[in-house]
Amino acid sequence: MTNQHHLSRKDFLKLVGTCLGGTVLACRKSKTSATSTEASAAPMSIVTQSAGAIPEGTLANLVLANGTILTVDALNSVAQAVAIAGDKILGTGTSEEMLALAAPDAQVVDLAGRTVTPGLIDPHLHFRGYGLMTSYYTGFNPPDVIDIPSMQLKLMDVIKGLPPGEWVNGYYFALGDKPIPTKEDLDPVSPDNPVFMMHIGGHWGTANSVAMKLAGVKANTRSPEGGIIEKRDGELTGVFYNHRAMDVLRKAAPPITDALVRQSIIDTQTLMASCGVTCFHDNNIRDVESIRAYQELTQSGDLFLRNNLYLTLEYPSDINKIDQVDVIRNDVTRFEGYKFLIDGQGPTAFTHEPHTGHEWQMPTWEEQSFKDTVRSLHDTGLQICVHCIGDAATDLVLDAYEGAMNANPRFDPRHRIEHAVMTSEWSTQKMKDLGVVVSTQPAFIYLFGDGWQGLFGEHRMHRIMVTKEWMEAGVHMTIGSDAPSTPFYFPQATLAGAMTRHTFKQTPVGPDQALTFTEALRAHTIEGAYSSHQEHVLGSLETGKFADLVVWPRDPSQLTVQELGLTKTVDLTYIGGKLVYGA
Repeated sequence: MTNQHHLSRKDFLKLVGTCLGGTVLACRKSKTSATSTEASAAPMSIVTQSAGAIPEGTLANLVLANGTILTVDALNSVAQAVAIAGDKILGTGTSEEMLALAAPDAQVVDLAGRTVTPGLIDPHLHFRGYGLMTSYYTGFNPPDVIDIPSMQLKLMDVIKGLPPGEWVNGYYFALGDKPIPTKEDLDPVSPDNPVFMMHIGGHWGTANSVAMKLAGVKANTRSPEGGIIEKRDGELTGVFYNHRAMDVLRKAAPPITDALVRQSIIDTQTLMASCGVTCFHDNNIRDVESIRAYQELTQSGDLFLRNNLYLTLEYPSDINKIDQVDVIRNDVTRFEGYKFLIDGQGPTAFTHEPHTGHEWQMPTWEEQSFKDTVRSLHDTGLQICVHCIGDAATDLVLDAYEGAMNANPRFDPRHRIEHAVMTSEWSTQKMKDLGVVVSTQPAFIYLFGDGWQGLFGEHRMHRIMVTKEWMEAGVHMTIGSDAPSTPFYFPQATLAGAMTRHTFKQTPVGPDQALTFTEALRAHTIEGAYSSHQEHVLGSLETGKFADLVVWPRDPSQLTVQELGLTKTVDLTYIGGKLVYGA
C-alpha cells in the first residue's frame, strides 16, 4: 500500500535495517526449563463450532502453573494457572486450584512467572505465498538490493547460472532511488532471459522486454478492465498494475507446481508457530488446487496450524470454480468462503476524491457485475472478504453487502472488509448495522504512512485505519500481518503497530486511534476467532475451548512498544494441548 515517493539514503538505510529483521526465515528453538509434551466433506452450509462440554470429574493431563494467564475472556481476567484436559481448556485459576484438577500422571509445567496468552490468530496471512518467496521467487531485498544499480548487479549474478530463456521471477521491498523500476532498468542486464520483478506488496510489477515479448504484450495491447499496462508516450514502460494486468504477463511464466505449493505451506508452518501463531486465514487463494493442498496436508497431519481458507475470485468467470471446492470444515481446516479485490494498492486506490497515484477512479470490477457476484456468493451461506484500500472501495463493498443481505436475509453472515486503509466517516455506522467485520493491518502505517501523506493529502490522514472509532462504535475489528506483503510476519509487530501508529519517520497518524495492549491483544485473538465464526472455540482461555496458547519469554503487557515489536519468538506454542514449538 505504498505511494511513489523518495527517501533520503540515510532514511532508506534506516528502514532497511528495521525491516530486514522481519524477513529472516531462520527459526530457533527457545531454551526453557519447562518440561514438554510431544509435539469430511460437508454441504454448502455454516457449521458453527461450539465449546465442547467437558464431562464432570474430568482430570487435567497438563497444567501450566505459577505464571500470569491473560485469559482474554469478557472481563480480561488474569489467573495464575491453566489446566488442560485432552485438547480443551479445563479451567483457569490459582495454581493450587488447577493442580487440584490434575490427574496423578499429569504433566506440570512450571511457568516460573512467565506469561501465557491465547494463541495468536492472523486473519490475513498469505501462508503459501510466504513460503513461495524463498522457492518460486528470488528475493531482491536489503541489504543486497537498495537501489536500481544494486538490483541490476544482483540480477546479473542470478542470470549467470541460467540458460537463455529461463525465467527470473523476482520480488523487491524498496528502492531508495526509484520507487518502481521500468524495463529500461532491467533490459541492459537481462537481454536473453525473461524477468518479472514484483513489488513485495503483490499489486504491481515490472517486466523486461523479453518477458513482454513472450507474453505477447505490445505497445498496442490494451489494459484489461481493472488493471493497467502502463505506457508513456505510447510506449510500454514494463510496469503492470493490479492482478488483472499482471496476469496478462504472468500467463507466459512457469506455473507454480502443486509440489511447490505444498512445500511452501510446510516451510512456513514452523516459522509461524515460533512466534505464537496458532491459527491463520489465507485470504488470497486463487486456485482450487491450493485449497486442496491445505486440506490434504491437514488430513495427513502434516499441517497442524488451524487454517481458514478463502477462494479468490479475480474475474467474473471465476464463479465457476465454486462448485469445484470441497467445503471441508473440521477442527483444523475450514473452507470459509470467498475473496475479492475491488482496488489495488495505494497508487490505484479507489477513492471519492483524486489522489496523486496512478489512478483513483478505477475499481477492479465493473460495479454491477461485482454486486451481482456478491449476491450470488452471499446465497451460498459462506463468508465474503473484500480487499479495500480507498474509501470509495469500502463504500461500494458495503453497498454490495447491503443489497445481498436485503435480497436474502441471513443470520449473522459476518462478511468482511480487508485492510480498510481509508474509509468515509459514514461507513463506520453502516459496518455496525450490517455486522461487517474489519480485518486491518496496523503495521502498514509504519511502512507506508509517509507515502500516504503525499498520496492522499494531509486532510485525509485522520481517516486512516480508524481502529478506535470502529471499536467504540461496536464494529468487530481484527488485526493481522498481511505477510509477505509486509516483512512483519510476526504478530508482535502487529500488536506494536496498533499501539503506536507512527510512520517510519515517526510521524503520528491518528494518535487518538491508538489501541492499548489489552485492546490490541483482543483484536489479535478473540476478534480473530470472531471474524470466522469461531469465537465459541478459539481466541480466549476459557473452559471448553481448544487449548491453543503461547508462553511468552516476558510479559508482553509490560514491555515497551519497541521491545514488543522486536519480540519475534515465544517460548512455547500449544495447539489443542499439544506442544508444537519450543523445548
